[in-house]
Amino acid sequence: MTSRCILLASLLCCTFHFSAGVRSATFTATLSSNTYDEFRLVHRAGIVDSVSYLERHALFKASAVEVAAHNSQRKSWTKKLNHFADYTSDELRSSLGYKRAGGRWSQSSAVSSFLATHTDEGQIIDVSSLAKHVDWRSKMNVSNFVHNQGGCGSCWAHAAVGAMEAHAEISTGIGTKLSTQSIIDCTANPRHCGGTGGCQGATAELAFEHAKHFGIPPMASTTAVEAADSDGCSQAKPDAMKLHSFVRLPENKGSYLLHALATTGPVAVSLDASELHSYDTGVFSGCGKDSIINHAVLAVGYGLDTKSGKLYWTIRNSWGQHWGEDGHFRIQRHESDEAYCGTDVKPQDGVACEDHPDTVPVCGMCGITADSSYPIMSSGAALAQVKASTRKLKLSRTQGSA
Repeated sequence: MTSRCILLASLLCCTFHFSAGVRSATFTATLSSNTYDEFRLVHRAGIVDSVSYLERHALFKASAVEVAAHNSQRKSWTKKLNHFADYTSDELRSSLGYKRAGGRWSQSSAVSSFLATHTDEGQIIDVSSLAKHVDWRSKMNVSNFVHNQGGCGSCWAHAAVGAMEAHAEISTGIGTKLSTQSIIDCTANPRHCGGTGGCQGATAELAFEHAKHFGIPPMASTTAVEAADSDGCSQAKPDAMKLHSFVRLPENKGSYLLHALATTGPVAVSLDASELHSYDTGVFSGCGKDSIINHAVLAVGYGLDTKSGKLYWTIRNSWGQHWGEDGHFRIQRHESDEAYCGTDVKPQDGVACEDHPDTVPVCGMCGITADSSYPIMSSGAALAQVKASTRKLKLSRTQGSA
């Protein structure tokens, strides 16, 4: 993570809120340069910036007008001016990092993952007997850690690693932060599925496949330099946590996603996050049926919002814990698999894949049920060995610094 991203993450504790009743015209008239200067003290102090002050200020003012106009409509979610308020369009795109071209949407069946367990799409899932509210955060401790991808388009890696951390802790009681950096640096993406790899995008499924072959070390035992080294990527570390396989849920089947969340654990999902940057709180429902999938996140539960009357999915993002609802957001959930379906008309946008369809069907708010998968971790004994190795590493470092 760059120094700029680290600084942004450390400064997000202060965020500007504006009354829902402020009218856009009045707000524009009263928005002074001092307001933006205060914002910069929080979010841009000490950062070397190639974008001019005037351009940043104009972007901030436009965001402020948008936030005030939205909040005056009293929808089921509110917006706020957070650290994205003066970002350029290119910078906003860099906070994503996922495209649906290639992978499971390839026109060639040969690219299907040989590690994935495919669920039977013909099976009818009875959701009536499932719990009405599920939140895996209440069952986890260490794995509730909210990732921050900064300016690296590595959402795919953070979603996958978050899922592996969660399933390891849920199944064994072992809570260990895993090295997302090793997944970003080492996951091979020769077909450019989801991007060109690393900070230019890939898929959670590719991350799962890498963890199956080489394992994923604890965060404390690796560095970006070690991960980027060719030997470090091709050899599993002795304390690496192994993935047994992963389950790929049927496309555009919210009932399967609901069942997985109710019975198994968190699930890596993807969606169109283009309108989410200024999200504050509430149940988001700002996407049309046609959505361009561009972001991978981690679903950790679902429920019903009594205030708005909307069903929702609970999602953990990778934009830091001070974004949204403590790093999370809720997004509208539909009762039927076919209730809110459209088309992703640009699955190849920004990606040079060899083989992909021109359009891809999407269902759910912002296409959130289109692409879902979760890991199956190795045995408890293997995970216990990882924990023991991690403890030894920490002990050796403590003794070495004494």
